[in-house]
Amino acid sequence: MQAGPGGAPLVGRDDELGALVAAALSGGGGVTLLAGEAGSGKTRLLDEVAGRAARAGARVLRGHAVPGGGAFRPLAEALAPAADPALGRDERVAAFRPVLARILPAWIAGAPDASHLVDPVLVLGEAVGELLGVIAGEGRVLVVLDDLHWADRDTLAVLEYLAGRLGGSRVRVLGSVRSDEHPPPGLAPLRRATGVATVNLGRLDAGDAARLAEAVVGGALSAEVREHVVGAAEGLPLLVEELAARLAELGAIAWRDGRWRAPGPLPTEVPEAFAETVAERVAALDPADRDVVRVAALLGRELPWDLLPTAVGAGADAAAGALRRAVDARLLVTGPDGALRWRHALTQDAVLAGLTGPERAVLAARAAAALDRPDLAGPALARVAELHARGGDPDRAAALLLRHAREHRAAGAPAAALGVLEQATALAGEGHRVPVAVERVEVLALAARTDDALAVGAHLLGAAAGGPRTALAVALARACVAAERLDEARAFLDGAGDPDDPRVLALAAHVALDAGAVGEALRLAALAVEDTEHPEAACEALEVVGRAHRRADPERSAAAFRRAADLAERHGLTDWRIRALSELGVADLFGTGDGASLRRGAELAREAGMLATATMLELQLIAVENGTRGPVASGVEAQRCAERAGRLGLRGLRGHALGFVARGLVFADRMAETDALFTEAAALSAHPVHVESARALAQAHDRWLAGDTPGAVPWFDAAVDLLRRAEGANAPPSWGERALLRTALAPDDDGPREELRASDVLVQSLNRGALHYCDAVAAAARGADPAPELLAGDELLVHRPFFRHLLRAYLIEHPVLGDPVPVLHEILAWAAGTDEVRLTRWCRERLHRLGALVPRPQRDRTDVPPDLRALGVTGREMEVLRLVGEGLANPEIASRLYLSRRTVETHVGNLLAKTGAADRGDLRSRLTD
Repeated sequence: MQAGPGGAPLVGRDDELGALVAAALSGGGGVTLLAGEAGSGKTRLLDEVAGRAARAGARVLRGHAVPGGGAFRPLAEALAPAADPALGRDERVAAFRPVLARILPAWIAGAPDASHLVDPVLVLGEAVGELLGVIAGEGRVLVVLDDLHWADRDTLAVLEYLAGRLGGSRVRVLGSVRSDEHPPPGLAPLRRATGVATVNLGRLDAGDAARLAEAVVGGALSAEVREHVVGAAEGLPLLVEELAARLAELGAIAWRDGRWRAPGPLPTEVPEAFAETVAERVAALDPADRDVVRVAALLGRELPWDLLPTAVGAGADAAAGALRRAVDARLLVTGPDGALRWRHALTQDAVLAGLTGPERAVLAARAAAALDRPDLAGPALARVAELHARGGDPDRAAALLLRHAREHRAAGAPAAALGVLEQATALAGEGHRVPVAVERVEVLALAARTDDALAVGAHLLGAAAGGPRTALAVALARACVAAERLDEARAFLDGAGDPDDPRVLALAAHVALDAGAVGEALRLAALAVEDTEHPEAACEALEVVGRAHRRADPERSAAAFRRAADLAERHGLTDWRIRALSELGVADLFGTGDGASLRRGAELAREAGMLATATMLELQLIAVENGTRGPVASGVEAQRCAERAGRLGLRGLRGHALGFVARGLVFADRMAETDALFTEAAALSAHPVHVESARALAQAHDRWLAGDTPGAVPWFDAAVDLLRRAEGANAPPSWGERALLRTALAPDDDGPREELRASDVLVQSLNRGALHYCDAVAAAARGADPAPELLAGDELLVHRPFFRHLLRAYLIEHPVLGDPVPVLHEILAWAAGTDEVRLTRWCRERLHRLGALVPRPQRDRTDVPPDLRALGVTGREMEVLRLVGEGLANPEIASRLYLSRRTVETHVGNLLAKTGAADRGDLRSRLTD
C-alpha cells in the first residue's frame, strides 16, 4: 500500500510548476533558477518539468553538479548526449570546436590555448550559446541543471553569460540551488544577471504536508498520526516522506478502520529521526557492506564505480553486491540513467556524521593509498587529494591538487584553477610551496590581477633557490609586463638568481623594447635566440628582434618572424607560431603581400581555440583587403568582426572594426550612419585619437566623392595632423592620400610630398605608391617624363587595386595621366563587380562631363561556379577566364573589359595560381570540366 519516499506525487507545488513549465515551453530563452532549502523537493519538481517539456516536443538536456566534480561538470553532462561531433561542421559552431572540446571529449581538437586576450570562460559561454542554438534548430531546448550550489565558479560564470546571450533564442536553462546555505562564489552575480528569473520553493503548509504523507503510506492518517508527521517535519517534503515511510516500516502505525493509526507511542521527532534512521540502516548492514557504504560517502556525492572497488579493497562483485543491499536499505537509489546515487545529499552527510574522526582518517588513508596512481586525471585527482588530506598526508594532497589546477587552466577555467590552488597552498609543504605559488601567479596574471599575483609570490622569492626561484621570478616579472609595470618587472628579473637563463634574457629583452631601449633589447635577445633547451624563450627573443627592426629594416624583421614561426612549428608551440604569423601579417599589411600569413595565423588560432587572437588577425586581414576588395566589401566583413568582438568583450578590437564599418558606409552612400559608429569606437578605443583621425578621413572622402576636392583637403589635413600629434601613431594610407591631393592641386609646393618622403610612414607600401604618384605630378609640372614614377607606383599597388584606382582617380583632372577616359573606364570595370556605388557614380559623372561613352551599369554580377568559387575565384576573374576560354589574348581582354594590360596579366596570374593550371590552355579546360 505504501508509495515510499521518492515515489509520491507532487503536492502543493501547482504555482511553482506552472511558472517553470511556462518558462520552459513559451517565450524567449534565458535562465530560471529554482531556489529552496535542502529537502524541499527541487529535484522532484525539475523531473516533472523535464517530463512535461519532453512530451511537448522539447529537447531536454540534463546535468547536475557535485562537490569536487571539476570545471563545467554539469554543462558537460547535459551537452554530451546531444552534441554529436558532426555538429562542429556547422558554420556557427566551427570556430568553437577546440573550445567545446574542453568539455566534450568526443570533439577531438587540438588543446586550446588559455593565455589569449579574452576571458576563456566568456569564450566558452559564446561557444555553448551557439551550440545550443544549433541543437535547438526550429524547436525548443530545455537544459536542466540540478544542484548548482555545488557548481564551480566558471560554470556559474558561463550561465551568467548565457542569461544575456539566450534572450532571443528558444533555449531555456532551469537550475536548482539551495537557499539555506552560504552561496558559493559566482552564484550571487548569476542571480542578479539580466535574463535570470528565480522561482522560490517554500515549505508545504499543513494541509499539503498531510496529503503528501498520506500519499506516501497509501491511505488516510488518523488525526494523531497526521499531527505528529506534520508537526515534526515542519513542512519539509523530504522529512514528511521519510518520517511517514519510517513509521510504517517500524510498525509504529497500523491500518485499521480505513486509516493509519498509532497503536502505541510514536518515535522521536525529525530531524533527529532522519539521522537516526540513516544510522540504523547503516548499522543493519554486515561489516563489509558498511565499509563499502562509508568509503562511498568519503568519495563524494556521486558513487564513482571506477574507483570504489579499489578504494575499498574489495572485488567488483562484492562491491556491487554491497551497493545493491544499500539500495534495499533505502540509502541509495537508482537514477533514470541507471546510475546509483545517494537517496539525498543529507543521507550521505548522515553516513559521514556517524564516523568518528579517527575512523574517517583510517578509511581515508587506506582508500588514498589504494587509489593514488600516476594516471589519475580529472575529478579523481580532487577525490584522491581530499582522501590524502583527511588521511594525514597534506603535501601529497597539494601535489595532486597542483596537477588538477593545471588541468583546469588548460581547460580555460581560471576561477576553478584558483580555487584548487588555494586549497593546495593551505596544504603544501616545503617541496610544493613554490611550484604552487608559480602556478597561482601565472593564473592571476592571466586574469589581470597583478597585485594579487605579486602578493602570492613575491614574499617567497627570497627563500627560493635554483630552478624554482628562476621560474617564480619570471612568472612575477611577466605579470608585471602584462600590466605595463616595467620597473617592477626588471627588478624581479634582476632577482631571478640566474641572469643567463634564456627565459630571463628573452623577457628582459621584451621589457627593454617596451621601454624604448632598442639596442639593449637586441643585445639581450641575441643571447637568448640560440638556446635550444628553451624554444619558447628563443621564439620570444626572435619576436623582439622582429619588432625592433620593423620600420628600419623590414626585410630583417620579416626574417626574424619567419624564423620564429619555423622554430615554433618544429617544437609544436602553437601560440608562438600564431604570434609569429601575426607579426608577419603586419608586414603584409604594410607591404605588398596577399595576407597569406594572416590567413594561416587566423586558421591556426581558430583551431587552437584562441578566438581573440583569431578575431585580431581577421581584422588585420580586413585592413589588407580594404585596399584590394574596397571599403564597402571590407566593411561588411568588419561588421561581422565587430559583432563577434563585442560578444567576446574585446572592446579595442570592436572599436577598430567599427572604424572599418564606418569607412565602408561612406563609400556605400550611407554617411549619415557613420557618426554614431565613430562615437562608439572612440569610447571603446585605448587611443581615441586614431578614431578621430579616421572620422576626419571619412569627412574628407565624403566631400571628395561629392565632387568637392577643395573642401576635402582640409579634412585630409586634419586627419594627418591628429596622427602627427599622437604617440605611437601608425602609418595609414591617409598620409599618402593627403600628399597626393595637395601635390595635384599645387605641384610647385613640395612640402607635402617631402614630408611624406622623410617620414617613417613609408614603411606602408600604399604611402610609397602615393609618393611615386606625387613625384610623377612634380615631374610633369617641370616638363620631365612622369611615366617612370607612374609605373613604379602602379607596380607597388598592383595587389591593392582599390587603392590604386582611388589614387589615380585623385589625379583624373591632372594631365599627368593623359586621356582620363580610359582611366575612368578601367576604374568602372573594376567597380562593376563590387558594391562601390559612390566611386562608380563619381566615375560615371565625369565620363558624362567629358562627353565620353558611359558603360551601361552591370546589374547582374558574374556567376562563378561553386567549384571555382571554392578556390577563391572572383567575379572579375571569372569574366577574364571566360574570355581566355574564347581564345582572346591579354590586349583583347583588356579592351573588352576596359582594363589595363597589366591588370589583365594580374588576373590571369591569379587564375593560374588559384586553379593550379599550368598554362592558358589548361585554364580553358577548367571551363569544360
